[in-house]
Amino acid sequence: MGKKNFLIYIYVLSLFVFTVLLISCPSNEQYGYDADYFIGMQKLSEGNVKEAKQKFNNCIKKGTYYCAKESAIQLTKLGNLQENNTAAEFLYENFPDQDSLLILVQQYFVSNELRKLIEITNKIDFSTADDSLVKTRLDTLLQLNQQEKYEEEAYLWFTSHAISQEQYQYFRDIYTLKVDQTTPKAIAVQFRIILYKRNYLLGYENAEQLFSFFDDKVLEPVSMLASDIGKAYLYGSEQIIKDAVFLRQMAEQYKGTEAAFYFWFYAARLYDGGNLYNTQVCTCYENAIASTDDPSKKDNALWYLIKTKLKISLDKTINSIEEYAQTWSDSEYFDDIFDSLIPSLIVNGKWTAFKDLIEKLDGYASKETMSQLYYLYGRFIECGYIELPEDERAVATKAAYTKALDSGTSTYYKLLSMYRLGLSPDAITVPEPVEETPNEESAPSPADNLLCGFATFGYSEKIYGKWMELYKNGATADTGFYLANFLNKCASEDDSYYVQALRIAARSGNMATQPLTKDQLKEVYPQNFSKLVEEYANKYNINTSVIYALIRSESFFDKEIVSSAGAIGLTQLMSPTAEEIAQKLKIKEYSLVDSETNIMFGTYYLSELIRRSDGSLLRAFFSYNAGFRKVTTWLNSSMMDFGKTGNLDMDLFLETIPVSETREYGRKLVSATIMYEYLYGNEQTADGTTDGTTFAQTVENLLQ
Repeated sequence: MGKKNFLIYIYVLSLFVFTVLLISCPSNEQYGYDADYFIGMQKLSEGNVKEAKQKFNNCIKKGTYYCAKESAIQLTKLGNLQENNTAAEFLYENFPDQDSLLILVQQYFVSNELRKLIEITNKIDFSTADDSLVKTRLDTLLQLNQQEKYEEEAYLWFTSHAISQEQYQYFRDIYTLKVDQTTPKAIAVQFRIILYKRNYLLGYENAEQLFSFFDDKVLEPVSMLASDIGKAYLYGSEQIIKDAVFLRQMAEQYKGTEAAFYFWFYAARLYDGGNLYNTQVCTCYENAIASTDDPSKKDNALWYLIKTKLKISLDKTINSIEEYAQTWSDSEYFDDIFDSLIPSLIVNGKWTAFKDLIEKLDGYASKETMSQLYYLYGRFIECGYIELPEDERAVATKAAYTKALDSGTSTYYKLLSMYRLGLSPDAITVPEPVEETPNEESAPSPADNLLCGFATFGYSEKIYGKWMELYKNGATADTGFYLANFLNKCASEDDSYYVQALRIAARSGNMATQPLTKDQLKEVYPQNFSKLVEEYANKYNINTSVIYALIRSESFFDKEIVSSAGAIGLTQLMSPTAEEIAQKLKIKEYSLVDSETNIMFGTYYLSELIRRSDGSLLRAFFSYNAGFRKVTTWLNSSMMDFGKTGNLDMDLFLETIPVSETREYGRKLVSATIMYEYLYGNEQTADGTTDGTTFAQTVENLLQ
């Protein structure tokens, strides 16, 4: 290289470096003193501990809450034992929460400040405290030779909440070695572990011993023990009615204790297993409800009571549903009852019951349920199943669809109501484009500053975990969408960011108090793996919106996810199905966690189901979830319910499907397909044309 060329090379390189630095180094003005935390992290990564400490201390003094707290956390790691102790004490004093307490406790343990550790944790609540915190306290009690206190507190921990994996490991590795396993408390802990491992037969055999401890006042019948006893009887008993009677007696005996609820509740469950004891079932559930002040327990028993009443008499339960609705606390907890009730009403031709339910549940049921009921009420009027005078039908259907649109949170019923009303999805969006950074005119929250700082300063790996901590503690929806957009851009390096971005965007959409912009909706409905989707959608003649909807609904774009049933990858294919597809495509070796293979197989499989379903997308969706033969059987049955010999509207068929998972699957796929087509289908292509369909055409294609 000549001297002149070398000088030009150095000049260009210098310009490049300067430009990179200019772009990558945010100004302190944007983040104020919070920038010192991020600069401190950069200094730390460079090995410059002294300057890092200075920056962290500056942020602690003048930064906002969360950046200052993160700075204080860093200082607990950068000194000698005494300095780290002092830093941890400062952290907990100024940022007193569970995380700070755990750091202080662990620091005391490492530095052998055991008395201080015990003192600082004397008032922890075993039912809510972090398991790591409790374990450290218990280990400290052992080191201090406080055996009696150790056994008492270990028992409290093991009986204060549902057994966790950490508790099980502690029981197996430490507790069994440190405690005499023949004492009543140790036997009770063993019983809980037996139930945790779902060994119900052994649990059933051992439950009698616990009752003897209760009778002798050796142990209190606390909630968790009573709950596990109930489960042991429910799943381990071979004489269910006899044991139901016994649990009723125990409920009476322990009236006024927290155990009474569980004994009444599981007595009801046992009676229900006998199939012929509906009166006793209802009585026990009613007594369970009366025995507790806990709203969640009341709702749980009420849910089972309503399900039992529906088995006894559909009409009587509907007539008394308002009475039940007035007593529940969490209306969404009962959504699935009404979702499963609707197929029964249709099968029995009880069209007018929808109006009764709307009137009785208004103000009590969730928005989701009310939207569903209003939409179906409108559909049944429109289709003539509910008879109204001709001059009232149009007004009534419009009113019902309008209510469905205004009442609900369900994207599915909102979109279909818009279609029925002749509206466009533009009605649920605002025209302003999403900004590249959160609105600078309004001061960002401390949580926003920390989260956006991670993006600005290049700490993409820290964003998702911290977002999950802070999205309920001051982080705004705008910040969530900004972070989702940032992580999607990072996915070119690591496509695990696709999943993180979508989860953040979905939560942000639920958090938003205003309609979302189109750009924000595109974060909720992203076109990840776009080259592969376009290639195989074109190859197998399926609209790309359908494939994006399939992948989003099946896997949230997580290419390595495996379901509990064994479905694998982006399109969630079962191994036997994949093997059949591979044979048809003449592919000998493949991996379902490979993105291209999974998208190719899933797209091909869906295309075959569409062909077998006579071109019906929604029938194909149902078949993808439940199997083609089942869906064919359900469709024939549904046509009989509606008095049809053919051409049944698919939105009505959906409501009659007897499997709730498949109904919800259909709703998700329809909603996502519509949203993808709305957001991307009418965008201009390279030649200036559009390749999408109108909103109405999209809905009609899905429901044909």
